[in-house]
Amino acid sequence: MTIGILITYWNERELLTECLKSIGQQVDRVDEVLVYDDASDYPAKDYLPPGSMTRVIRGDRNRGPSYGRNALLAASRSEYVHFHDADDLISSGWCARLRAELAASNVDVVFNEVSFFENESSVWRESVLGLEALMGRSEDLVRFALQGSILAAAGTYRREVVLRIGGYRQELWQSEDFDFHVRLAASGVAFRVIPEALIFCRSREGSRSGNRIEVYLCALEAIQMLARELPSRYFPDLADAAARFGSDLFRLGERRAARTAFDMATRIGPPAFRHQRYIYRLLARLGGAELAELSSAWYRRFVPHGARRLLRLVR
Repeated sequence: MTIGILITYWNERELLTECLKSIGQQVDRVDEVLVYDDASDYPAKDYLPPGSMTRVIRGDRNRGPSYGRNALLAASRSEYVHFHDADDLISSGWCARLRAELAASNVDVVFNEVSFFENESSVWRESVLGLEALMGRSEDLVRFALQGSILAAAGTYRREVVLRIGGYRQELWQSEDFDFHVRLAASGVAFRVIPEALIFCRSREGSRSGNRIEVYLCALEAIQMLARELPSRYFPDLADAAARFGSDLFRLGERRAARTAFDMATRIGPPAFRHQRYIYRLLARLGGAELAELSSAWYRRFVPHGARRLLRLVR
């Protein structure tokens, strides 16, 4: 089988060089490396390592990663594709491990764990996705994708399967990975999991995902669309996802947007608030999610941290 790495780039400059060097150090070489330059101020072609065979496609205006990934998908000729961000790194054993999994199973998707780096030298969070939950059990991939957020870098996908679901939704500027993986899971793909972290993502200032409010608002847009497409058995999970994003927005001070999210959760669900503690769930059922959030805020403000660790009643 052939494997291609499809990289979206927007002004990452030297980080792209480091990313491509990590790809060049693979024990088992990939067959194709494509970069989509999203109309950057610093063209990607100026940051290719010497002798790189990477092909760069440059857009005429900035359209976001969903558009870029779809453009790369259309240009790729590989049987399997891996979507990657220009500032992330790949373990030298990634491709060899991936080929072994695909040769053994011929599945549609192989997922691998991801670790985050806070800076150049220290690991911030290791194996962040909890993919072990998908191993050796009848865990529903759709529910798993709704309850968390599978990153693009965590997967390598059969190209024809991604084309079949229409690729990424280009109207989503953020949370596109959340939406993509829910739709991919709902299509009934066969998958395998590599529990080790083979991709290393950087957490840095100025990245798109740093705009948390935009991330959660776009996630709510995705939930609205998914509610029209998924079977009704997933409505409770969709409702809980909307409530979770509403809680995040509330704590960021976006109370109007949070209220919209809680209303959406009620219409779809109602939500069970499985991501919250018992007292929160009780208050939400009695007086609504906003009351539960206000009570939680009061609790965090006035109850000392040490006492909260002992009580563990409200998130």
